[in-house]
Amino acid sequence: MAGRFISLVVATWSVWCAAAAEAPLRGVVRDVTGAVVAGAEVEIRGPTGAILSVQRTSSQGEFEWREAPHTLLQLRVMHAGFAAREMVLPYAARNDAVEIRLEPASVYSRVTVNATRGGAEEAAQSAHLAVVVERQEILSRPIATLGNAFEQEAGVLVQQSTYGQVSPTLRGLTGYHVLNLIDGVRFNNAAFRSGPNQYLAFVEPSQAERVEALLGPTGSQYGSDSLGGTIQVVTEQPRFASRVEERLRGEFTIGGATGDLSARGAARLAHATARTFWLASVSGRRHNDLRAGRGYDSRNVFHRLFGMTPSQVRSVLGERQKETGFRQYGMQGKIAVRPRADQLWTAYYLRGEQDGVRGYKDLLGGLGRLQSAFEPQVLDWFYSRYEKQRLGALDTLAGTISVNSQADGSARQGLRATDAITRDFNRIRSYGYTLQATAHGGSRLLAAFGADLYDERIRSRRQVHDPVSGTRAEPRPLYPDGSSYRTLGAFAQASADLTSGLRAAGGMRLTGVRFRVRAEPRFGIPESSQSFRDVTFHSSLRWRATKWGGAHAVVSRGFRAPNLNDLGALGLNDLGYEIPAAEALAAGALLSSDAGETAVSKGVRLRALAPESLMNYEFGVRINAGRLYARAQLFDTELYDPIVRRTLLFPAGSPPSQLAGLPVSPIPPSPAQRAQGVTAVAVSMDPRAVKAFVNDGRARYYGLETLARYRLSARWTWEGNYSFIVGRDLNPNRPIRRLPPQMGAAKLRYTPSGRRPWWEVCLAAAGEQSRLSGGDRDDERIGASFRRRDIQDFFHASRAAPYVRNGVFQPTGETLAQIQNRVLPLGAVVRGVRIVDDATRVPLYLSTAGWAALHLRGGAPLSERWHVIWALENLLDRNYRVHGSGIDAPGVSAYLSLAFRF
Repeated sequence: MAGRFISLVVATWSVWCAAAAEAPLRGVVRDVTGAVVAGAEVEIRGPTGAILSVQRTSSQGEFEWREAPHTLLQLRVMHAGFAAREMVLPYAARNDAVEIRLEPASVYSRVTVNATRGGAEEAAQSAHLAVVVERQEILSRPIATLGNAFEQEAGVLVQQSTYGQVSPTLRGLTGYHVLNLIDGVRFNNAAFRSGPNQYLAFVEPSQAERVEALLGPTGSQYGSDSLGGTIQVVTEQPRFASRVEERLRGEFTIGGATGDLSARGAARLAHATARTFWLASVSGRRHNDLRAGRGYDSRNVFHRLFGMTPSQVRSVLGERQKETGFRQYGMQGKIAVRPRADQLWTAYYLRGEQDGVRGYKDLLGGLGRLQSAFEPQVLDWFYSRYEKQRLGALDTLAGTISVNSQADGSARQGLRATDAITRDFNRIRSYGYTLQATAHGGSRLLAAFGADLYDERIRSRRQVHDPVSGTRAEPRPLYPDGSSYRTLGAFAQASADLTSGLRAAGGMRLTGVRFRVRAEPRFGIPESSQSFRDVTFHSSLRWRATKWGGAHAVVSRGFRAPNLNDLGALGLNDLGYEIPAAEALAAGALLSSDAGETAVSKGVRLRALAPESLMNYEFGVRINAGRLYARAQLFDTELYDPIVRRTLLFPAGSPPSQLAGLPVSPIPPSPAQRAQGVTAVAVSMDPRAVKAFVNDGRARYYGLETLARYRLSARWTWEGNYSFIVGRDLNPNRPIRRLPPQMGAAKLRYTPSGRRPWWEVCLAAAGEQSRLSGGDRDDERIGASFRRRDIQDFFHASRAAPYVRNGVFQPTGETLAQIQNRVLPLGAVVRGVRIVDDATRVPLYLSTAGWAALHLRGGAPLSERWHVIWALENLLDRNYRVHGSGIDAPGVSAYLSLAFRF
């Protein structure tokens, strides 16, 4: 019976597919005035992005491809002096000739986005809000990392714990709640952290052709992690020559900026024939210490603990944020072969390496430690993909194998030169296997389905060096060495035109995860394994109410399985020392209210970790009327059983003496903890309470995202965006951790024709964020709370020693007691907190201040091959900090870049 049913389905599908035979693709290319554009290059790609044909327009601006398959096609049209134009062309839209209009070259172009697997759609028409930043715009600014390309974009907060790291926040979520892809292949691994992480910065900016951010969960397509959204790095796609030509292209760029005294350079070479394509590039950059606005540092350790004014700190330390500089190198190579018009094989290798990156928030930027370095920081990335067009009833069939190797290490030392130096080295190597097919049903239905497997192998070691005795020890590492993490998923999705103006899309995915730990008797780690699985879905409706506008709605579900960082991480992190929750269960650990030092008990014991899930609802409207494009998106998201960091509490009468094999000792309880009869514990290397990741409560995020573009004339364009988000923990009702403030940006761009300069003025702004959680108040990047005891510890620290003589701090002429009594006097109320004793914590800030910054950018073609770009960033030299960042933003900075292309 089942066999007959399958046969019937296959036969019906085949007849339906055959009912719509191949039809030629015809079109004409014009400029904004309506004049035809001759000699334009038209790339025709399949639903997965594989190039199927390259055409050139005739003297009448026309092109034709008679062998166009019955499937969704992507078009990219290019011509010197114009911005590249991208569009998606469903089969149903190919009854008449396609008209494509090119706009003058600028930093803007209409683009497509991979909002769904196995297909693409125009970003302006997608039901999901998508942000796309093209290569030309990436290179037009002095950005430190690739993630900085999303600055001033709708709905994205770009957080930097230090200058060489970046962690975009999408709809209030960051770290492992945001999925990263490179050319559709999963970049996240099991070691991604919950909060801000650095991994997107592994890709050197010039290696990307563009970056995309899709807001909202896409778990039904790519599996675990995509709760806040998905970021995709798109590298240069193969661009084959026509049958009669052979092309060699190259680009050499150099540039530099004054804000960080940086210099950068890149070289790229590509060769194409009708059947083969290869690309090779090398790049490098050096960023020196960053100068913030006015030369100030809002959370410098001398300002934070000793109460020095920013001007006093600048006079002692200089106007640059010391130890923020770093170096970065990159190389990449791509080979593509098209043995026949319906086949494509691609192999791609990328290497990214950072050197000299240091955690500024742990050094002079907040805690005053001696060492906090990230070394090594190396990415080796490879994939090979084979794509076949028109295979039986399938439009496309693609298979991909990938290797994602990330080396991530660190070196940390406490406040004094006699403190031990802890070095961690971790390498996570992920082997990926993906099979994906697309098919159509008639002229209205498109479907994609497939499966993927990611097999991750973890190597981890830790070394502790005692600088006094010279001895070295190898204690339990950050992650269980030799452990593995496997993710297997199967997915299916489809989209269909229900009527001429209504399009529906939906999909489902089943994901299974298994984490296995290898036994390590010397660390007391037994062999164990844990498994998780979940079903996710997405659905959307897109309604074209009139020719100039419409509405759309999205309902989707995402999930995230506990990863290696949740299940097995052991070490120092943002808010203190962390251990796996499983290591504290036997000691009777209690669930606490938050990750702050004054957290109180909820009266229940910890339980084993489980996946977190998310439900997402969106509604939006869009207008696309000639010169005006605008859209607004409302969203409401609820996160269930979120995996969050919590302070570990224990009964005051029976605190543990060790956790995860480490000696611990009780720390003085807060008045509320004392009243409950509970206490926290700390390890010797950090005075803050030990933390763990647990499932706790429920959270809700809701907000608004808007963007607009208006072409004032053929030369003048205005763009703007605004986003606002509210986030609350629901039990108890309180502000959520790291919630972005309201943000917006506006740009006015002048783009003349010919070889005259283009100009752009940009105003970016963010509101004050006063809705801080307990963890935010303690975070040295935000509230930066501290105690009288912290003042004492830093007074005797190695970084303060050069300024202390005979017990007197020379810049202010004060003793330790005088500084303590001036900054945090006993019995006084400081920023709403009464100072009871040396352990009372007081936030340095009760909010992150709002800010506005003005930028001026421009560029010009000096000749057919030489191009120059310039910019003045933060023109008014405003001092500000992006909420959650560990550095103050760059001050006024001049940028110049010169490119030679052939």
